[in-house]
Amino acid sequence: MKREWTNRIRYVMDEFIPPVLREQRWFMWPFFVIAYDRLSVKNLMDFKSVAYSMSDREYASFYSPLDGSISRRRETDLNEASIGWIIDLLPNLITPTILDVGSGNGYLIRRLAAAVPGARLIGVDIAGVEHDMPNGVEYKFGMLPSLPFSDDEFDIVTCTHVLEHVLDAQASARELVRVTRNKLFVIVPRQRYYYYTLDEHLNFYQRVEPLAYLFSPNKVEHVLVDGDWALAVTKV
Repeated sequence: MKREWTNRIRYVMDEFIPPVLREQRWFMWPFFVIAYDRLSVKNLMDFKSVAYSMSDREYASFYSPLDGSISRRRETDLNEASIGWIIDLLPNLITPTILDVGSGNGYLIRRLAAAVPGARLIGVDIAGVEHDMPNGVEYKFGMLPSLPFSDDEFDIVTCTHVLEHVLDAQASARELVRVTRNKLFVIVPRQRYYYYTLDEHLNFYQRVEPLAYLFSPNKVEHVLVDGDWALAVTKV
């Protein structure tokens, strides 16, 4: 199911189902079963309670067996409008260095490789498994808020549908800025907080201001793109 449709389904569930019902475990259980394609969903439903007591290894291991979930069954978490927005705003640099944080199956990297021929492209992900990447793309293990890169190492950094998952959003935002030399692009869903959400999210940004504040004092431009917040951060 494409991102555009899951955003619309989430909007209907979050905005039109009464909160007193939306937060009932018994009501949300069948949605979890469908979304994750399994009957045993207790650990998934309780993720917000247990995530902060996990070690880095436990946190990384939690994501390993989720290949059957709705979000893993689709080609990308990004909607097409967000991808176009990023590509349109890419700085006009000769052979830039580009890092994609939370690169997953490499979909965005493949799109960036096509859009910026000659760029040095690196993907980093919590899974740490090399996927079907274009020739020359590097792929490394890493997770926010501690990336295995030097200060200002990359002209351009992209981080899409990641910050809503991290344990420490503020430290993660600082880390993204640290490794950026020029421009940072961030995409997160515009989403209301509920305890039972079908997406392992820990951070919720119904309004953009708290999200943009994470990247101050840098220059932040933002827009709502088909249900997702899109931020362009220029390092100062």
